[in-house]
Amino acid sequence: MTDRERWIYALPTSETRDHLTKILGAHGFAVSEIEAGGKVSKWTAEAEAAAFVVFDRDDLDVTLIEAQGSGVVTALGALLAKTGFYAQSALLESAFDVTTEDSRKALLTLAHMVVAWDEDWADLFLLHLASPDPIVRHDAVTALTVATLVARSKGPAPELLAEAAERETFPKLKETIEDARKCVAAIADEPS
Repeated sequence: MTDRERWIYALPTSETRDHLTKILGAHGFAVSEIEAGGKVSKWTAEAEAAAFVVFDRDDLDVTLIEAQGSGVVTALGALLAKTGFYAQSALLESAFDVTTEDSRKALLTLAHMVVAWDEDWADLFLLHLASPDPIVRHDAVTALTVATLVARSKGPAPELLAEAAERETFPKLKETIEDARKCVAAIADEPS
């Protein structure tokens, strides 16, 4: 996904572990921060305003790579050439089959990849929020909140969550939706 000079890819975890340090190091990047017990690391290069944020999501079987700045292009290309990546089209295909466990994982993976909102994203989240299965709806609320945080913009989330709250009949899930609405409301949209 690209938005100006920001890209987010979902990569196979094992291949990423095998190649990440060597490739980023060879391109002048070094670890500058580690968080969440080593699950999140930030790689920066001294010479450029460029950075990678690497997020291991074992529960999704992916490593998410966010690359920022024009100085990341060569290193990102080299990493993707070695590791491969999960194509957004394949993730979307899985996410649209709402009845499967893979659908919920695909939706959350995609939520981590939203760098800019468009109508198709809204439709995908609406499909999950309107599911007859309360577990799917719950996971959709979580994924929509994540997407809003990653996009750094509320986008369609306030409207989607408001509609979901009106439809919801399970008290605990209604409470979860209200918590998500508060979280989304607190996000300050970044200027375009």
